[in-house]
Formats: sequence, structure tokens, C-alpha cells
Amino acid sequence: MATSSDTVLVDRANGLEHITLNRPHARNAVDLGTLRRLEQIADAWTVDPPRVVVLRAAAPGFCSGVDLKESRGASARFARDRSAVMHRVLAKFRRTPVAIVAAIDGPALGLGCELAISADIRIGTDAAEFGYPEPRVAVPSPTHHLTWLIGLARAQELLLTARTIDAAEAATIGVLTRTATDVDAAALEAAQQIAALAPFAIAATKENLALTTNAGAAEASNHHIEAIHHAATTADRAEALAAFAEKRPPVFTGDESAPPPSVAR
Repeated sequence: MATSSDTVLVDRANGLEHITLNRPHARNAVDLGTLRRLEQIADAWTVDPPRVVVLRAAAPGFCSGVDLKESRGASARFARDRSAVMHRVLAKFRRTPVAIVAAIDGPALGLGCELAISADIRIGTDAAEFGYPEPRVAVPSPTHHLTWLIGLARAQELLLTARTIDAAEAATIGVLTRTATDVDAAALEAAQQIAALAPFAIAATKENLALTTNAGAAEASNHHIEAIHHAATTADRAEALAAFAEKRPPVFTGDESAPPPSVAR
């Protein structure tokens, strides 16, 4: 039975599984334990799949990204290993034949945005916000799925400026499927519509959709994992984490202690 201390709550009834990120004290920032729990949940779908999954989060917010408190004092190897688990989770969410509907209320940033766009249908309130703030804390952002979803030009602008977009813009460019005032009710309605359809047809359709996005996905994930590993060794990353703890703006110098990962693979 799930308790309030569980970082991810899971509830299934009548073929519908609700997954709730449950770290409200950290604005649902994701630590390694939460990533491992999400991976366990995704792995369980291969044995006993629900008809539909609804992904949501305990208030406030949807997910503020990777837990920076966990990053302080962590080794570069830890950063690499955590990013590898992150990419496995995202890939499993995107490739599972189970349809996923996300209910998004509040900020979905960095990994939070990646989790949101890993859902097949994304419904947000007017308070939903999206962005990739990783360069502000001296790490690279993942790029592949966002670029496939919204197009190269829009992805370049969003990723390279690290700006946050509101729900209206997100719906316009395709990060959100649509907005709704009661996002939980809207997500449940969409999930029930999917659940009423033929299970094999939905599963095969989602598998076919996944095939269209897989080209380059593994290479992009591997490059991002190695880039995260390198970023963890830099002076700018140490400065970013110190500034986060001290609640001040970071001062970046571009000092690197090792060559960056090659983009030629």
C-alpha cells in the first residue's frame, strides 16, 4: 500500500493506472530513488500492462527537474549514472505500448518537461510552464525528443535561451496537446476515451509512433549522458551548485577540467 512517504504513488483500477510524483516538499524534483521507482513501474508494464496511464504530480507544480540538493557533493560518476537511469526511464515511457496521458499543473522544467513530453497526450492548466533551465546550472539539456516534437527552429530557441514558456505558447507549439481548467478531469476523460478502444490497436499504434521517433534517439541519449558526466567535473558546475545553495546568481567562467564529449559518434 502506498504511503505519503512514497516518492511515486501508484493506483490502478479498472485498467487505468494513476502515477503521481509525490515529492511536494521539493516541488517534485526527481532524485535517483524516484527515477529507479519510475523505472520499476515502467518495467512492470511489460508483464502486466494497464489499458492507460495517467501521469500527474502532487501540488505544488508538476516537476521542477533533477533534485539539485542531491547533486551537491556528488561525484561525476554519480551524475553520469543518474542521467543514464533518467534516459532509460524516458525511453521506456516513450516506447511502452501503453498510452500515457499527462495532467500538468504548474512548472514542468528540465527533466519535468521531458517527463511531460514523454506522455502521448499532454493536458495542462493555465498555470503550466515549461522550459529547459539546465544551462543556468552548468549542465547540457537533452534535445532529441523535444526537437522531434516541436521542430528544430523552435527547439533551438527554447533550449539555447533556457527561457520558460507559458501554457498558451506550449499549446501553440505542441509541447501541450491542449489546456483545461480542471486538468485531472480532462486527463481522466482522455484516458477513458483511450480505454474504450481496442487494446491491441492502441498498443500497435503507439509502437508504430515510437518507431518514427527512434532514429537517432539512442545516439542522442548516449551523448547527453557523457556530456552530463563531463559537466559534473567543471568549475562552472561547482559554482552553479554553490550559488544554488547560497541563493545567489552564479558567475560562470567557462573553465573546464577535461575536453568536452565528442559529437562525432
